[in-house]
Amino acid sequence: MGFHPDEILLSPTTSCNLLCPHCNVKRSKRDLSVKIAEKFLLDCMKNGINRLGFTGGEPFLARNFLYSITRFAVKEEFLFTRIVTNGVWYKDGKDLKQSLEKLFKAGYDGSICLSVDAYHEQNLRKLAVFIKTVQSIWRRPDMISVVYVTGKDPATKRKLSGLSKLLEGRLFNFRGRHPCIRSADLFIKIGKIDLSPIGRAARLKDPWGGQWFKEDRCKGPGNVFFVEPSGEVKPCCGYASGSAALSIGNIKKDSVSKITKNIRQNRLLCAIFDSGLSRIKTGLVKRGVRFPGDAGNNCFFCHYILTEVPRDTLLTSLERVSV
Repeated sequence: MGFHPDEILLSPTTSCNLLCPHCNVKRSKRDLSVKIAEKFLLDCMKNGINRLGFTGGEPFLARNFLYSITRFAVKEEFLFTRIVTNGVWYKDGKDLKQSLEKLFKAGYDGSICLSVDAYHEQNLRKLAVFIKTVQSIWRRPDMISVVYVTGKDPATKRKLSGLSKLLEGRLFNFRGRHPCIRSADLFIKIGKIDLSPIGRAARLKDPWGGQWFKEDRCKGPGNVFFVEPSGEVKPCCGYASGSAALSIGNIKKDSVSKITKNIRQNRLLCAIFDSGLSRIKTGLVKRGVRFPGDAGNNCFFCHYILTEVPRDTLLTSLERVSV
């Protein structure tokens, strides 16, 4: 099938120091076990999956997990991708420096991706201190990247411009193909993701923008093992990943081979990764489903069909979807 995971994304906690209006992460007191995560990572390595990243919640609120897993991953020769953070989780400069130095000494050499936009209410000065501290420890101009959620782009541009000034740099090409912040010792790439107005974000933006998404068989947020604090594994880290219908196993009890088998037995996931959401949409229309409009966000569309379309209708339509 079209699902070929090439990365593990560990979400050690759903705790966060911010309460952003667009966030769809459900808070819980569960934390991912280091020992269970290590066992799963070894199994992944045996199956040829050796790329590792961290997300959340706010992963720096599970720092002992980060340090332990980083040391383990270095030992087992995993490749780090990124840590996604809001960058303002620390108490003070001393706390920040000590925390980042421990991560550096543990061997982390991936990137650190900051979520910065008009929805994240970070203090810009505190954010700038985070960036400067990272650069002073790793001494890599490209260690930091930024990703923003679309929907409040003018306000987001103003925020990034303000951050650039605090870093003694400039914001380049915000609306262009390769936006970035550049200074004498920093080169920060900027990426974007579409706002998916679900959960608490349902009133932030009209999701039916008049144009259908470009089909990529979910190569964007998909083709990963996204591991939640509960141990549940999802095939993507997109906005629809909270749905139980996308669960493909739990690392507390399932091996990688069992998870892979579960994927092949999941009619919906086979259709998504083999044929694509566009084919599913066409099948649903033939079954009489009428959508409120055209959605440019594939994650929103996936969430919509999992929450608004009757389960029997969805499963019946999948019988007609073929590669």
